[in-house]
Amino acid sequence: MIKAILVDDEILALDYLTNLLRAFPIIHIINTYTDKTSILEDILSQTVDVVFLDIEMADGNGLDFAETIYSLSPSIQIVFVTAYAEYAIKAFEIHSIDYLLKPVMPNRLAKTIQRLSEKIIDNKVDRKLENPSLYIQCFYEFQVLKDGELLHFKTAKVKELFAYFVTFMNTYIPRDRIIDSLWPNYDSKKAKINLHTTLSYLRKFLSAIGYTNCIKFSDQSYILSMDSIHCDLTIINEAVLNIEKVDQSNILHIEEVLKLYSGSYMEWNRYEWANEVAQKTENDIIILLEKVIDYYSDNDRYRALHYLHIQRKLSPYSDRNIEQTMQLLIQKGNHVEAMKIYNDYEQLLSEDLGIGPGERLATLYQSLLIG
Repeated sequence: MIKAILVDDEILALDYLTNLLRAFPIIHIINTYTDKTSILEDILSQTVDVVFLDIEMADGNGLDFAETIYSLSPSIQIVFVTAYAEYAIKAFEIHSIDYLLKPVMPNRLAKTIQRLSEKIIDNKVDRKLENPSLYIQCFYEFQVLKDGELLHFKTAKVKELFAYFVTFMNTYIPRDRIIDSLWPNYDSKKAKINLHTTLSYLRKFLSAIGYTNCIKFSDQSYILSMDSIHCDLTIINEAVLNIEKVDQSNILHIEEVLKLYSGSYMEWNRYEWANEVAQKTENDIIILLEKVIDYYSDNDRYRALHYLHIQRKLSPYSDRNIEQTMQLLIQKGNHVEAMKIYNDYEQLLSEDLGIGPGERLATLYQSLLIG
């Protein structure tokens, strides 16, 4: 059962959506609201799985209100309901699960309910089956949390050594390679002392949180092996390795994987040895985004444009990205925006690289000018 609340300041629209949702036995409507006065209090006092939220309301913007809801209950899903198509991409940027354009069509609502069912029901089952207490975040900033609490290391070098081991989890790493990466300017004797001291502190740290004997030494090499952990790097690597094609059976999982990429690999920590891994994982994410974009280009232009925008931030000099974006905008009838995308791209290439867009892209732009 999915517990839902509905928010819309237009009573007729609210009644219409209520009646449509009654056709889905899995949806249990807890309450409906024509303003936001008591919603937050009700969300705190009872279990709510999803909010169907109108964007344009008399007492404020629904996009801003969604942020407030997420701050109180991050697990709640938001489905935006709007008469304005231009809000769709913005809705995805704040991680709503879906959007519905008014007037809501029953077949389109059915797709939303399917997404909600897969997201909410499956997640509840997953949490019962597997709930690792240790979470390791590698993207943007390396952090380790146990039961939701941020853990602190004795020294910055202990943290860096653990980050290094996590990067090469379940792989034997030669001792000299570790030294060269973490103590590149030290003489051999002092570097080995620092390594052994830091290893001692790291083993104590891991033992204190329930992971004993997880670092082993053999043939002048070290290996870290840990079970029952949640690591964003591991999840992304598995998705890149195992997912050849995006389809209806795996799209929701892939979208969750993409959300884990919160920034470049250990960007905030500025570990020089992590640069190569950062470049590889960024390329992997770009390729994964291409697969998602190809999937949504056929059935959901707004989501495709959203992911093209994300990809463009990682790969700003891609003719293919600009062409796909322009083609989707043209399909929407938004020729002006398509031309703006091209002009901005042309300026970027000129200023940064001293080149212009490729012939294929230039031809597409010329076709828009001709009309």
